[in-house]
Amino acid sequence: MLSKAAAGFLRKHPPFSFLDQPTLMGLVQALTLKLYPAGALILGPGAGESGGLHIIKEGAVRILSVTGAGDEHLIEHRGVGETFGFLAPGSTSPSDVSVQAVGETVCYVADHASIGKLLDKQPFLRDYLIPGYFPRRPDRKSPPPPARRGLGLETERVLFTTPVRDLAGQEVVTTPWVTPIVEAARLMSARHIGALVIVDDGERPVGMVTCSDLRDRVLACCKDLADPVGEIMSTPLITVAGTDFCFEAFLKMMSRGVHHLLVMEAGRLAGMVTSHDFLVLQGTAPLVVIREIEDQATVDGVADAAGKVRGLIAHLHDQGAGASSILRIITSVNDRIERKILAMAEATLGPPPVPFCWLVFGSAGRKEQTFRTDQDNAIVYQDPAGEKEGLAAEEYCRRLAAFVVDAFRCCGFRLCAGDYMATNPQWRQPLAVWKRMFHSWITAPRERAVFHAVNLFDFRALYGEQRLAADLRRHLLATLPGRAVFFKALVDLAAEYRPPLGLFGSLVLEKDGEHAHHLDLKKKCLAPLNSVVRICSLEVPIPETSTLERLAVLKGRHPLVTRLGDDLGHAFEFLALLRIRHQLAQTGQQIEPDNFIDPRSLSSLELGTVKEICRLVAQAIEELGRRHDLGAQL
Repeated sequence: MLSKAAAGFLRKHPPFSFLDQPTLMGLVQALTLKLYPAGALILGPGAGESGGLHIIKEGAVRILSVTGAGDEHLIEHRGVGETFGFLAPGSTSPSDVSVQAVGETVCYVADHASIGKLLDKQPFLRDYLIPGYFPRRPDRKSPPPPARRGLGLETERVLFTTPVRDLAGQEVVTTPWVTPIVEAARLMSARHIGALVIVDDGERPVGMVTCSDLRDRVLACCKDLADPVGEIMSTPLITVAGTDFCFEAFLKMMSRGVHHLLVMEAGRLAGMVTSHDFLVLQGTAPLVVIREIEDQATVDGVADAAGKVRGLIAHLHDQGAGASSILRIITSVNDRIERKILAMAEATLGPPPVPFCWLVFGSAGRKEQTFRTDQDNAIVYQDPAGEKEGLAAEEYCRRLAAFVVDAFRCCGFRLCAGDYMATNPQWRQPLAVWKRMFHSWITAPRERAVFHAVNLFDFRALYGEQRLAADLRRHLLATLPGRAVFFKALVDLAAEYRPPLGLFGSLVLEKDGEHAHHLDLKKKCLAPLNSVVRICSLEVPIPETSTLERLAVLKGRHPLVTRLGDDLGHAFEFLALLRIRHQLAQTGQQIEPDNFIDPRSLSSLELGTVKEICRLVAQAIEELGRRHDLGAQL
């Protein structure tokens, strides 16, 4: 069983994926499995290991340079599927380099003799393994490593306070787009780099080539090695400003699904940051969880990885991250969970008869999830060409919804009590039907239609053909202007669920039941605030869906937000952080997290702030009511 598992693992990772079956199994028989606890010194001065080839099965390692004074400086981070520590037979381990486990790490290890025999039989492995056994040490021309700049790698707080320029210390290697592929690969090998920036005739960056590009676009496709490297480069380049905080760059990397970002200063290329840099900066935080999610091959595996999100929230909170930062990171992680499940579903069901797009709305649509909440999802698919294609599309989407919604449930996303899920036939429709529904809700805003609008107009595309969601968004924004009756209905609904303030400014609490004398922080405080911002965003209208993004865009474009937007933003941050803190305390006590908070658990300052927020939101609802008073307009 162990041999089979090792062979299956190696087949997924180059260069071992290119070995023939007998050679691969010969290597497998030479491997031992070793477990290293978090922080363990694997290789280097004082370590018991003698070298050999280590292939990381689980976890990650830091490769450090050691100065004469004993100071350690980070060189590189390596993760699952990557190798380290190979030394040619007869040589010794560098005295100024050490390898340390980041978290609990499991490696397959082959000794010198076994690897020597393998290299004799498979010479092509030498070019892959030998140059990269340890990366290039920093030279004196290189900027000082982050630890020398006082970043304090022991805490994740630096993620939110450190400019990207402080992390982008490595030299960026470039080459013209006409360089032959083979020369580009040799340059990457000689410089021990995983990414090469491609420039045009004017020395402007136009693309990037990584090791995975060489594998997928050259080796796998039998590409001519004399072709220009520009033919296999990845575009467009994703860049960040050197003044951006690491947190913003980290989010961009996660949302775009890339592992390298170019850092620009005053319009010129100033450096590069990688996912490894952020892994080291954060220790064991979001990228580790994401990597584990991406490595899973089953729903149960994804569910196990998803269970670590609670620890991630606690880690971010303990390190002083703001509510908006936590919400955005958790949304990015949850998006990865859901996309992974959707990809599994599509692989199981096969290609769809027509293109489709999976939509999320509610807190997922607004990017405001904390602990995994109710599912709110739908499917929009391309208008079928005829009845036969229509029936095939509906059946495919029915099966897709059943698979995905159940898998989401296994991953901790509760079923929606209101049945706003793709398993409900009403919420999986062709684009034309969605457009008609949106139009009818706006032009004939009966009570149920207004509820549908409030729930679904915060939608965003999560997976599939995003052009379908973009087309639906354009239709929505074009239908809204001048719909006075619809906006009056939205404001009336918001007024009906206004903040819980009593006659003399006291908080109105739940009267009976399990949560008697508690405050429903989500329904009574956050939901009214979200409603105010949603109404303003639909009035303008704008495509953004998250509360804070809407406030930022509406500043100067909507009179209410121009005047009260900063206060509303601070209010949202405060309530969201209060909710996160409450739910963290509950999960720490093995209690299912909810939104009901005991006012007695709040300090007098916190309680006073909640009351002020309720008065602010009530004031905003009253102002919107005056704006949409149809009687006064007549």
